[in-house]
Amino acid sequence: MRQWTRKNHRATLAGAHAAKAEVALEFDGYIRGILEARRAEDHLAGDDPTDRLLAERVEGRPLNDEEIVSILRNWTVGELGTIAASVGIVTHYLAARPELQRQLRQDLSLLPAAIDEILRIDAPLIANRRITTRAVELGGRRIEAGERLTLLWASANRDEDVFGDPDAFRLDRDPSLNLLYGAGIHVCPGAPLARLELRVVMEELLRQTRHIALVPDQPPVRACYPAGGFSELPLRIG
Repeated sequence: MRQWTRKNHRATLAGAHAAKAEVALEFDGYIRGILEARRAEDHLAGDDPTDRLLAERVEGRPLNDEEIVSILRNWTVGELGTIAASVGIVTHYLAARPELQRQLRQDLSLLPAAIDEILRIDAPLIANRRITTRAVELGGRRIEAGERLTLLWASANRDEDVFGDPDAFRLDRDPSLNLLYGAGIHVCPGAPLARLELRVVMEELLRQTRHIALVPDQPPVRACYPAGGFSELPLRIG
C-alpha cells in the first residue's frame, strides 16, 4: 500500500492524467483480485470487513464490485494519505512553535484538541468533488441539480465569520465548528481511528524526544494541490 501511495503521489505531482488513471486501475485490480479469491474460497461467512461487505445487502441487493472497491479504497488509501500528511503538519507546527511544543510536552492531555486545531488551520484534506443532487442557493448563488463542484474544506475551516482570526491557535474552540472530519451524514466514519492514531503518534514522539526543530538551511517543501501537508519536511530531533 505504501508503494502504491508513493506511485500515486508521483503521478499526481507530475500532472500525468494517463498515469493517474493507470495507477487508479492498478489499485482497483488489487481489490477485485481479493474479491474473486474470497468468492472462490466461499469466504462469505467470514468476519473481516471485506467478507462482511461481500455479504452485505442494501435495499435487498448485494453491493456490486464497483461499490466495494470504492468503499475499500476510502478505508485504506484515504487513511494512508491523510494520516501521513497530518503527522507532518502537526510535527511541523510544533517544530515552528517551541513554546506550544513545551506546553504539550508538559500536558499530553491537551494533544487531542491541539491536533484538531492545528489540522483546522493547516488542512491535510484540501477538497472533495461532488455532484449536486438538487438545486440550491448558497452564498447568494444558485447552483442547479447535476452541477459538478469542488468543496474546499480547507477554506471552510478558515472562515473568518466562524473562527475570527483563522490563523489563531486556540484550544477552547467549539469542536462542532471544525469540519476536519466532515459533518452530519457526511462525517468521516474513520474519525475515531484517525484521532487515536494521531494522538498515539504524537504522544510517543513527544515522550521519546527532548526537542523537535526545523532545519534552518533546509526549508520544508509543500505538497502540491490536491494533496495537503508537505512532500519534504527536514527536522532536527533531539
